[in-house]
Amino acid sequence: MLPRDQLSLTPVARTAPIQSIGDPRQQAFQRALAGMVGQSMQAEVLSKLPDGSFVVRVADMAARMPLPGGAEPGAQVPLTLVALHPRPTFQVQTANGAPAFAEAAPAEGAATALTYLEGKDAAALTRTAALLANAQSLARLPGGAVDGANASISTAGKVLGDVIAAAQKAGTQASAALGRMPLLAAPDGDAGRIAAALQEGLAKSGLFYESHVAEWARGARALGELAGEPQARGTPAPTDPATAQFINLQLNAHEQGRVAWQGQLWPGQNLQWEIERDAPEAEGRASPGQEDGAASTWQSRLRLRFGALGEVAARIVLSGDQLHISLDGASEDAARAMEAGRARLAQALDAAGTPLATLAIHGLGKSDGQA
Repeated sequence: MLPRDQLSLTPVARTAPIQSIGDPRQQAFQRALAGMVGQSMQAEVLSKLPDGSFVVRVADMAARMPLPGGAEPGAQVPLTLVALHPRPTFQVQTANGAPAFAEAAPAEGAATALTYLEGKDAAALTRTAALLANAQSLARLPGGAVDGANASISTAGKVLGDVIAAAQKAGTQASAALGRMPLLAAPDGDAGRIAAALQEGLAKSGLFYESHVAEWARGARALGELAGEPQARGTPAPTDPATAQFINLQLNAHEQGRVAWQGQLWPGQNLQWEIERDAPEAEGRASPGQEDGAASTWQSRLRLRFGALGEVAARIVLSGDQLHISLDGASEDAARAMEAGRARLAQALDAAGTPLATLAIHGLGKSDGQA
């Protein structure tokens, strides 16, 4: 599956009654901060509350929010506003420089549970803060001078911050684009048809919708080709949890050079599929056959289940003109069955013009085999 930042939302307090996000005080608090997304500011710590949160003065308002350990009344805490919805969320500067994010609520009125994220749990929201900071740096006056008082984030930047915040708050984090229908109507042993179905499924997953729209605008793609993508079938609000998570998948694909799809290859044949470009190996190891300065490396991982073999995981690495394949079977019997087809696979790849450099086959308790 596509690696994702899995956020474990840790509430500082769960006191009742819970303040509704639609509460007039909350709405007034958000209106007061409108137009400040992406801006840095100082918060003065006024007091510490029994539940562990703090009352702070930020942008001339009193607010309640969790803060890093060691915060004391009278201290100044640097903050950056990264989202307004569903609650104002700030990036907090910690003593060790690690990322941390905290929700805030009006100081007066009913108590509400506030989320505080730090360490690896805050990694995903760090991207939002970086995007906002970069956009903020573009708000310049003629001549290149920055007007700190009047600089503002774009509407798109504000929406992006709210979208990513909404994605992180979803109960289940999406890690792959989902295929709603099988790619093929029935089992098929034709490699060409399978390859075409995989290509079409990924192309119509919606992960590349915006680039496809740009191609249509240039006359390089027919309008009808866009109709099969999820975005063309409806326009829910960007902060709808499912929509926000899909946008986050697109951002991850752009940032990491990695995409993932899961669904059915044909009815009853589930498929998990990842494609990755130039990703470093775990613990800094190079891919098989890859050397310093080598050509771009592409990796593809597939996981399927067969009646005779059980679950099989395949990893295909194409580094320059070198093709490397690793097959992991669920048992020694499955590994032996795949070993029996080693020569036929090599011959088929030779005939296709992509000779096999290495083939490793694994089963439970079985060592690698090399071509």
